[in-house]
Amino acid sequence: MAFDTEANGFGIATLWVAPPLLLFGFFLPVLGIIGIENIAGLKKNSMHWFSWKNTIGLLVFLIALITYLITLEPTASLWDCAEFIASAYKLQVPHTPGTPLSLLFGRLFSMLAPDVQEVAWFVNSMSAFFSALAVFMVYHIIVHFGTKLMSSQQGWYHIVLILASLCGSLCLTFSDTFWYTAVEAETYGIASFFLLLLIWIMLKAVDSEESLRIRLFILLAYMSGLAYCIHPMCLLVLPILPFVWYTKDNHFRLFPALLKIGLGLVLVLLINRFVAIGIFDLAFTFDRIAVNNIGLPFYSGVFILLFVFVIACYFLLIKFNTYKMYTWAVIFLILGFLPYLMLFIRSNQNPPIDETNPEDLYQIKAYMNRESYGSSPLLYGPYFDAKIENVTTKNKAYYKDDSGYKVAGNRANYEFEKSRQTILPRMYSRDAHHVEAYRQWMGMKPNEKPNFAYNIKFMLSYQIGHMYLRYLLWNFVGRESDIQDSAWLKPWDRLSKGNFERARNQYWMIPLMLGIIGAWTQFRKDKKGFIVNLVFFLCTGLILALYLNSPPIEPRERDYIYVASYIAFAIWVGLGVLSIVQLFRKPGIALTLGAAIGLLLPVWMCYQNYDDHTRAGRTFQMDYAKAMLNTCAPNAVLFTGGDNDTFPLWYLQEVEGFRTDVRVVVLSYFNTDWYINQLKKQYYKSAPLQLTLTEKDYHQYGLNDVLYIDDKIKQGIDVQQYLSLISAEHPALKVVTGKDDAYHLLPSRLLKLKTSNYSAEPLFLRVSGNYLEKNALAILDLIVSNEWKRPFYFNVTSMNGLGIELEPYLVQEGLLYRLSPTKSENGPAVNIDLTYKNLIELTDFSNLADKQVNFNYEDYHARMIVPLRQAFNTLAEAYILEGDNEKAVEVIKVSLEKLHYPHLLPSFTDLYVAELLIELGNTKFAQDFTEQLFNFYYDQAIINIAENKTVERLDQYMLRQSAAILNSLGDSSYSKTLTTIGL
Repeated sequence: MAFDTEANGFGIATLWVAPPLLLFGFFLPVLGIIGIENIAGLKKNSMHWFSWKNTIGLLVFLIALITYLITLEPTASLWDCAEFIASAYKLQVPHTPGTPLSLLFGRLFSMLAPDVQEVAWFVNSMSAFFSALAVFMVYHIIVHFGTKLMSSQQGWYHIVLILASLCGSLCLTFSDTFWYTAVEAETYGIASFFLLLLIWIMLKAVDSEESLRIRLFILLAYMSGLAYCIHPMCLLVLPILPFVWYTKDNHFRLFPALLKIGLGLVLVLLINRFVAIGIFDLAFTFDRIAVNNIGLPFYSGVFILLFVFVIACYFLLIKFNTYKMYTWAVIFLILGFLPYLMLFIRSNQNPPIDETNPEDLYQIKAYMNRESYGSSPLLYGPYFDAKIENVTTKNKAYYKDDSGYKVAGNRANYEFEKSRQTILPRMYSRDAHHVEAYRQWMGMKPNEKPNFAYNIKFMLSYQIGHMYLRYLLWNFVGRESDIQDSAWLKPWDRLSKGNFERARNQYWMIPLMLGIIGAWTQFRKDKKGFIVNLVFFLCTGLILALYLNSPPIEPRERDYIYVASYIAFAIWVGLGVLSIVQLFRKPGIALTLGAAIGLLLPVWMCYQNYDDHTRAGRTFQMDYAKAMLNTCAPNAVLFTGGDNDTFPLWYLQEVEGFRTDVRVVVLSYFNTDWYINQLKKQYYKSAPLQLTLTEKDYHQYGLNDVLYIDDKIKQGIDVQQYLSLISAEHPALKVVTGKDDAYHLLPSRLLKLKTSNYSAEPLFLRVSGNYLEKNALAILDLIVSNEWKRPFYFNVTSMNGLGIELEPYLVQEGLLYRLSPTKSENGPAVNIDLTYKNLIELTDFSNLADKQVNFNYEDYHARMIVPLRQAFNTLAEAYILEGDNEKAVEVIKVSLEKLHYPHLLPSFTDLYVAELLIELGNTKFAQDFTEQLFNFYYDQAIINIAENKTVERLDQYMLRQSAAILNSLGDSSYSKTLTTIGL
């Protein structure tokens, strides 16, 4: 791989030879650690029922696998999935933590695809396969724990145990979150398997002979390192280890047990801080000293550190032979992190996806430390209203050049007023939207200050209640809908009504009650097993929720984060079935009841969840992404704002090779030096981007990270001249803080961009906030430097998130807005010919016509279908303004035929359609269309009123507006109808 001579390392050696060899090499030590002669010792003497146990376990695996393959997404899913597929397919560098071993498995599965169109399905199938393996492991873990709860060893009790294990594992199979993650290319399915594998190794080691126990302990350490390379969440089971390892039987005292669990938590923190991050931090420090102070070549410090480590390990093995098990465990734990070397090698080959660019030791340290994501206070920190009293240097940021490691700037450490800090800070975010959300959640008055009572209330109600317990209840009680922040269903709540409530899933609390019974029974009869599963449940659920310290606004539901916690609870569900059935002493009754619960409950959960968890046939997200790329003129630059805007485009370009001439630029990444530098490289058919400012001007933590406005020049400044002054670090722009730090000012809110190639009139762009971020500076640099030779496009999120008022100079050409030197007085203009071509002639949205395909509310309806409808409405209005009513009618007709199928939800854009129809004189059609709209939302309101719930604000708005439209058409009966229901 390291010697691949193809551009960006895309040769046979990297993509075809390396993946299977690396996977084989990483897992080969497992045989050596266990010892081939000991493998047979891992198998217990079997009785007749054990063959049935293994057969049913295989059946559970097959049921899960077949279910997931049938409901698998045929192409790349939204969010991180498309990025993962694109990264795995060519072994590129995704966002931290990188999960290199998951990428290798993904690449292995992608090699099975007969053509690029099938790559996504095969990588998705990786999640299905490992999720099914995880279900298989859960089945055997339930059998393991259940054996200790059995009242008798009679043969029929073993059958009951098998049925209970079948029930628990299949309830997990068909549960909301686990099924969701199993049918898309994410790391949670494979991480769940490795996490359970670690637990299984612990449980198998308990009853093994001492020599095998030692080997299994070392194996556990090595597999923990590899599991971190699958996903860091796998380490969350390690708090179990000291308790399992050093508790010999069921008789133990509480305090020693808590001490062992506490040691386990410390173990996780030590591995996460001193191995996953600390080794790379130490390697950089050694190398910086070796290169800068001693004059040695780059990476000399790594070899020095390696030498010191080898000597230290040799000394410990010789001098402290009694503890050699722990020494070998540490050695193999560190060896388990070797897959990360693949990412660092690939980064040096500069692939198109190379996030954080971890190609030198400082960037590797930043990558492993997740520095690009920021952090939140955990044990002590400020309230959101705390004032900053001082800014000190946290540490220095470096960059590597030919002569050594140079200081790029200082990473700031903010010191807040002591009186406005607290332990367990939960209401800490200073973001204006977050502050407003804090106040809404707590019912605070506009100027009221948060206090410790509010702090704890927010932790309990939002971070634990809303962001964890609600998700747990989704999986084992029922879910109200797929609208963000939807509630869990009470047992007395109704079932779903029709196609628009696919995500309303009711389990009547049966799985929850079985889980509680199972936990109680295990506590009574097998306290050690109970503690093991309880720690597993808490560390991957409640404790994780407290550690993450969620802000009050999230871009999406985060239930997948806690998937391991639901696995732990599913184990108790299986034990709960066993506990209930064992109450009946007659075999016939017990077996009948066990079969009824064990089979009917999973079947019911499958029935409830199937219609909203199947992704079979869904390709609209890629059709939408292709429409965006096809909107772009040749060799265009497309600015995007977020994950769902960007990752599907990456997938199309990297995997399917679609429109690789378009350079996709992510605004959030554009604030980083590594990303700006990457844009200067040629990738596929996209030429390098031209910039006036140099690499030093874009250094992270340098002078231009944030340009604060000092609005002295009211008439505006020329951008090209301003760039020249920045490059020269002109003292008139430079502010030195006195803390060995400095930054540049922006002396005007009004920016002038010359357009000499087109007209004498420059563009006048106004800065809307109090500062300009580096991404906006880089965009201005791009526009100036490229002299209008390349077209620039913005989507809605990038257009609104830039901080510069570009709207007057944007022209809609479909789903995107093209930057133009010509100003429009009424916001973005519309190029009706190109918009018609890009929306109607060059697109294929026929996937929306399939009523069997599930398009969930948050990802598809709200974020894609509604904006698409609005784009059609805007085009129709543009034709009306041009006086071409015939074309406007045609656009509305196409919109209604292709985007308003009966199985798709209506939206607020439909009101606009009705108004356009009225303006076009088609009042009869407008009235019929609006009546359908009113009736839909009226039915929703009646359902809410019948259930004593408040009618949603959007529903109220739609009812009032549609009634007003009908009233303007001469039918006031709908307004009167609203008064009868209090609206």
